[in-house]
Amino acid sequence: MRPFLALPDLLYIAATFALELALIELITQLALDVRKRAARAAALLIPVALGSAYIAQMYSIWISGGLIPPIALANREVAGLIAFNGIYALLGIYLVAFATHAYGYRGTRSRYSLRSAFACVGILAVAYAGMIHKQPLARGIAVARGEAPVSSLAHSMMMYAGMSSQTRLSSSELTAVRAQFSRRTVYDQGFPEEMTAGLPQHPNVIVLFTEGMSARWMGSYGGAYADLMPNLDRFAGGSLMVRNYYNHTAATFRGLRGQLTSGHQEIDGFYEDGSGIGQRDVSRDITAISRASLPDVLHSHRYHSLFFLSQQAFLNNMIETLGFDATLGRDYLFDKHLRTTPDEERPKYLSDPQLFTAMLDELEAQPRDRPFFAAAYNFQTHAFLDGEQMYGDGRNQVLNRFHTYDHNIGVFLQRFMASRLHENTVLVITADHSTFPDPPAQQADPDVGGYFIDPIPLLIYWKGVEHRQINADYKNSLDFAPTLLSLLGIRNANTLFLGCTFFEECALDRISSMGKDEYYLTRNGLVYARPNVPEADVAAFEAGTELIARYKAMDLVIGDTE
Repeated sequence: MRPFLALPDLLYIAATFALELALIELITQLALDVRKRAARAAALLIPVALGSAYIAQMYSIWISGGLIPPIALANREVAGLIAFNGIYALLGIYLVAFATHAYGYRGTRSRYSLRSAFACVGILAVAYAGMIHKQPLARGIAVARGEAPVSSLAHSMMMYAGMSSQTRLSSSELTAVRAQFSRRTVYDQGFPEEMTAGLPQHPNVIVLFTEGMSARWMGSYGGAYADLMPNLDRFAGGSLMVRNYYNHTAATFRGLRGQLTSGHQEIDGFYEDGSGIGQRDVSRDITAISRASLPDVLHSHRYHSLFFLSQQAFLNNMIETLGFDATLGRDYLFDKHLRTTPDEERPKYLSDPQLFTAMLDELEAQPRDRPFFAAAYNFQTHAFLDGEQMYGDGRNQVLNRFHTYDHNIGVFLQRFMASRLHENTVLVITADHSTFPDPPAQQADPDVGGYFIDPIPLLIYWKGVEHRQINADYKNSLDFAPTLLSLLGIRNANTLFLGCTFFEECALDRISSMGKDEYYLTRNGLVYARPNVPEADVAAFEAGTELIARYKAMDLVIGDTE
């Protein structure tokens, strides 16, 4: 936490953590002093739960630099693909130690009466409540004043639950909201003609949404490591290269859906309990407003659309609600393109080389008489994963995984350039969102900020394109869909897009959102959390957040409008 906090803040946070730990200890002691065995066992469940939450939060700080935010709860499916063995070991040790202590406790007489013990708990609780009474809404990565492990987890859970709360709109309100954001024209000003010289007519389009990749890891974007990603840097040198371009949200569910629909959302993807945004958009029991996505718009121009995924779970289900003709995940790709023996077991997820190989196999077999729009999302650059290709001394997992990704993308690019697809395909390489700013990322680059907002790469290539750099002027990935459609010359479509192209101005494409009440402004190379927005920008920023909140209401459950 030291890079982001001054000594007084560290001391304040340490005192808050210690107070919470003292309260857990006192509650444990009170539970142990309960005389009846059954009642004592029930009472001990309280400190067991509190202690487990405390340990989980401390582990979160160790691996990520901060306490568990609401977005981690929303992104739990993807996190489930990563082995966090450390937390299981710590919790196991804690539970065994707690059970051993409780079993061996023989009721040593306390020096204090029950009344004194409760008075002590009350005094500590009042002091603790005073220190955490103002927990921050802007949940950056670094721990802030007012946060403590258990109370912060409870706060995150309440914020996450708030993302899923129902909003009831009358039929007239629903119509008004839709009319407010409805657009019949995708853009007013698109790519200048000199930038699109040599672009094939009705080209295929491939978009690689790299998991969690900030532009700062590429030397061509001014990164600190000129030799970290040489293949992508060479590719950037022959492409249209967009600078000062930020992610408008995180994490993966929001990043993919948000870019493909040019919008924000309040809740995430597709869950077992039916509470995900996917189910809410397709439910037969509610009146929800679906959004026109990139595949929807392109379908009316005869494009066949495919989405390629390394995994096989709820994310795939959410993607299926976005208008793609085919969503091809691990099961299909492995069975059709990668399986070598009938009894070969499917992997937990496809490696990046496996994904790229299967995707090119599939795309090279597509009919030549109809253009396709293909998007792909890889997995091996996910936070907390290492890479096989060591960079330098190999001690930093962030550098290793992006060095590995560059190696894999180099193999992909070599095959793509040699294939028939090269003749009439636009290849776009970008990210679903920026790199999670955990301790390894901060160690790799001290300029990594404490928020999950950062410049991301956007590279656009076709055979014969002239290398140019486009300054996005701190706009964000709300502009991805309109900009890509403008490249293809598709101007007219009925959409609910919030963004515009990089060559025009719109009101909301410098405001990023992580969820309920968590908004950020990108301006002049800096990221401002809501409380720190410059005074001159506050009025426009607050007006923008109100519009975004109104837009998000279209994603929530619509109640009975009769």
